[in-house]
Amino acid sequence: MELLRLGKELVAGVLDAGWNLGLLVLDVGRDMLVHLHTGAPRLEGLLAGVVLAWVLFRRDRHPWLRVVSAPLKLVLDILDLAWDQGREVASDLWDVPAGWVRKGWGWAVAKVRAAYSWKMGVLRSLRDRLLKRGEDKE
Repeated sequence: MELLRLGKELVAGVLDAGWNLGLLVLDVGRDMLVHLHTGAPRLEGLLAGVVLAWVLFRRDRHPWLRVVSAPLKLVLDILDLAWDQGREVASDLWDVPAGWVRKGWGWAVAKVRAAYSWKMGVLRSLRDRLLKRGEDKE
């Protein structure tokens, strides 16, 4: 009887020590998370990003990771679509005024070229008349 009682106390002591060890590990983990959250938020963000990247990288290898990463994948797909749409809107917002400026610049350059060509034509005509007069006098 004494051996059974000792065995029972041994098992109860081992279970109690295991329970206390588990609680101690959870307590230390909670304290570390609190410290990360309050004292080192950048490190917490970095660690969260690394964990999420790991989950997304390994999602095809395990069904549980696929289930866990499904909301993250949805969010990333939405962000990707929003980014593409934002880039397209920004491009359109840039192209319209830039097109107006290019069109106005082209019009101004065409007018300057036309005026230059007209002026050069007048000067050539004057030169030709003067050369003709010079030849006529000789």
